[in-house]
Amino acid sequence: MPTKDNYVIFNPEGGLGKIIAATALIEPIKEKYPDHKIIVLTPWAEVFVNNPHVYRVFRSGVTPYFYRDYLEGRESVVLKGEPYFNTPHLYSKQHLIKSWCELHDLTFKDTLRPQIFFNVAEKTYYSSNIQATDKPILIMQTNGGPYDDGRSYAWTRDLPHEQSQILVNELSKLYKIYHVTRKNGPQLAGVERVEDVPNKRILISLLLKSEKRLLIDSCLQHAAAALNLPSTVCWVGTNPKVFGYKIHKNILPVKEKQDIGGCHMIDSLFFDHDFNGPEHEYPYDDFNIFNLQNIYDSITNEKNNI
Repeated sequence: MPTKDNYVIFNPEGGLGKIIAATALIEPIKEKYPDHKIIVLTPWAEVFVNNPHVYRVFRSGVTPYFYRDYLEGRESVVLKGEPYFNTPHLYSKQHLIKSWCELHDLTFKDTLRPQIFFNVAEKTYYSSNIQATDKPILIMQTNGGPYDDGRSYAWTRDLPHEQSQILVNELSKLYKIYHVTRKNGPQLAGVERVEDVPNKRILISLLLKSEKRLLIDSCLQHAAAALNLPSTVCWVGTNPKVFGYKIHKNILPVKEKQDIGGCHMIDSLFFDHDFNGPEHEYPYDDFNIFNLQNIYDSITNEKNNI
C-alpha cells in the first residue's frame, strides 16, 4: 500500500497586505518540514499562485472534503494563529514576519522578505493596460485598506489629501502617475486613476512597469518588497519597524502627535490606535504632517523646492 503524503497546512488570515507579508514564511516552513508538501489556506489565495514551494493553495471557505483529503489518517501539521497578539508585536519590538516565525517555531532570518511569482504570460499581458508615455511611470498609493463605511480618508495609514495633491502637482512634471486608490478614495488632478482592480495579481503587476513608487502602509508596499522594487513609503499610525522593509525609504511625519488623552481612545484594545483610523483619534492639529520636500527628494533623488 503506497505511503500517504503528509502536509503542512499554513492558514494566514487578514487583509491583502498582511497575506503578502505571510509569503515570507514559505521558505522557513519548507526548511523545517522538508518532507511535507505545503498547502496554504487563506482569503487571498492569489498571492501564493506560482510559488514553487507551495503544493496547493485554497481560498478560505472553498475547501470541500479538506479534512478527508489532507488531514485524516496522516501526520500533517497545521500552522494557524494570529501574530498580531504576539507580545513583542503588541509593543512594536520586532517585525511582523519575525513574530509570525516565533508563533510557529520557525527559523527567522533578517533576509526574509515576501515573495510573489509571475509567469511570462502575466508579465507580458497583465500590464498591457499601462499606456506608452514619454515620461517614466510613477505608481502612487495614498489610501488603502478594506474600509467599506464610505469614508475617503483613514488617517492611520492614508496620506492626507491636500499633501497628496501638492506632490502630484510637482511629480507630474516628471512622471506619468498612476494613482491606486479605493473607489471612494480622493480625486486627484493630474493622475491616471486605478481603482478597485478585482484581480489583485494584475494590480500588483503594475509595479513591474513603474520607474518610481510613492506608497503607504498598504498592500503595494509589501508587494514592492516582494518584487525587489525600492520605494518611498509614508507612515502615519503604523510602524515601519513592524510592517516595513529595509529596501524602502521609510518616511515618518515631522509633526509631533498631540496627547489627546486616554479617555478618547475608546476603540483602543491591544493597539494604540484602531487600524481603521476613526476621526476622533486623530492626534495632529492639522493635515500638514509630512515634510513634502523629503518625499519629493526621496522619489526624484534631486532637489527642486516645492
